Amino acid sequence: MTPELTITLIVILVFISLALFISIPINLILKKRYFRYTYYYKIRKLVDICDFRLINNFYFQIDESTQAHFDHVIFGQKYIYLITSKFYRQGLLGKPNDESWLYFKNKKNRVYIENPLQKNELRTEKLALVSGIGRELFIPIVIVNNDCIVNERVNLNKNNFIVKIKNIKKFINHFEKSDVSEINDAQLQNVVYMFDKKKNKVG
Repeated sequence: MTPELTITLIVILVFISLALFISIPINLILKKRYFRYTYYYKIRKLVDICDFRLINNFYFQIDESTQAHFDHVIFGQKYIYLITSKFYRQGLLGKPNDESWLYFKNKKNRVYIENPLQKNELRTEKLALVSGIGRELFIPIVIVNNDCIVNERVNLNKNNFIVKIKNIKKFINHFEKSDVSEINDAQLQNVVYMFDKKKNKVG
C-alpha cells in the first residue's frame, strides 16, 4: 500500500468517525423535538375535536418560594387532565410505589431517576390544595415517546398514569366515558378562569 493511499484511508476513516460522532447527538435532538411536536399536535387535535379547554405551560405557586409546573392542563367534561411530557431514550422500569425507577439511557448506561408518577402525584396534591378543587377530579398523566419501553398498566392509586403518545386519545376518551357526573359548565368555566389567572400571576 502506497503512502498516498494510506493517508487517504486515514482521512476517510477520520471523516466517518466524526460524522458518526456528530450524527448521534443530532439525531437525539431531532427525536426530542419531533416528540414534542407530535404529542402537542395530538393534544391540540383532541382538544379541538372534543371541544375541551386547554392551558399550556401551566405554572402555579405552592408557597412564596416554590412553583410547580404541568406542560398542559386539559379540561374535559368529567375530569381535569394534568400532563407532564417526558422523552426517554430507551425505557423505564419501576413499580408504582418505588421512590426511584431505573432509566435505560442505552444498552450499557442505566441510572436511577425519581419515580415520575410520584412526582406528578405530589404536584397534583399541591394543586388540589391551592385551588380548592377535589383531588378526585384530577387525572395526572406522564406522556412518553412511543418507542419508550414502559409498562403502561403501571399506575399509582388507579388515577395517576404513564401513557405513550399514540394512546393518549384513547386513554382520555376512556375516562370521559366513565360513569360519573359531568362538571357543570359554569363551574368549569370558573375553574378555567382561575387556572388561567394563576398562570398569568406566576408568569
